[in-house]
Amino acid sequence: MAKVALDNELVREFVGAAHADLRKVQALLEQEPGLLHASMNWGGDDWETALGAASHVGRRDIAQWLLAKGARLDLFAAAMLGDLDLVQTTLNNYPQMVHAAGPHGIPLMQHALMGGEQAKGVVEFLRSLTDTEERGNKGMILVENRIEVRAGFGEAVLERFRTPKTVHTFPGFVRMDVLHTTNGEGNEEIRVCTTWEKEADFHAWANSDSFRHAHARRAEAAASAEQAEAQPSSTPAAHSHGAPETGAASDAQNNHPSGEAAAANGPIVGNKVTIYQVVVSHLPEPAAAAPAH
Repeated sequence: MAKVALDNELVREFVGAAHADLRKVQALLEQEPGLLHASMNWGGDDWETALGAASHVGRRDIAQWLLAKGARLDLFAAAMLGDLDLVQTTLNNYPQMVHAAGPHGIPLMQHALMGGEQAKGVVEFLRSLTDTEERGNKGMILVENRIEVRAGFGEAVLERFRTPKTVHTFPGFVRMDVLHTTNGEGNEEIRVCTTWEKEADFHAWANSDSFRHAHARRAEAAASAEQAEAQPSSTPAAHSHGAPETGAASDAQNNHPSGEAAAANGPIVGNKVTIYQVVVSHLPEPAAAAPAH
């Protein structure tokens, strides 16, 4: 086990792999056992361990393997794995933890939903403690996914959002807005905002097969992006709006940074998801009726 601080890029690679690639996780941990408890700082007070990564995407196999190796079980992993006794005991003693947020701001309920059938008991328990459904019936929510990419890669990410894919077919979907700017550090910033009739509708989409499949594909796509960028380019840098199509755009659609795509030479710097309650909306006044002639 390492006696000095671990290389940040190695931690990034390990945590990124834990979203989707069990074999890579196993190989990296054999190479450096100290990675087991390592936490990646994605920026903005967003920390993530390999166990945390596996938990919020519902990779039970990766989470259980890490726990068998000695990873430290936390509330979010327990929720995804369906460990109702642990979740109940923790929240009975520390009720405020029901509102705790995990990596990338992903709530405890979402971890439980990603656990599928085996975590249904946890989902029901969490719903009994919160007024999520009641609040959802009272008003809309807006979900913002803030994606930061290196300068010149924005167009590749934006291209992914030119069409809504399948999100617009889900019940409760209201609208989707994609915003683009350049931040103070010179990176491009894209904010994907979806509005839903109620929070339960958003969670239904986030627990859907299409959402899961997008997460399962992102590691492979992100790796392709990193490899593509590593190849010598004949395009002048001044015109490199596109950059690798595979990976950069795919990475942006998902709600966490990938280890491969977020590497030092990759296009994705990081991202963060925030859920807002819509308190009030002001719409234009209806046009005055034209006078009859």
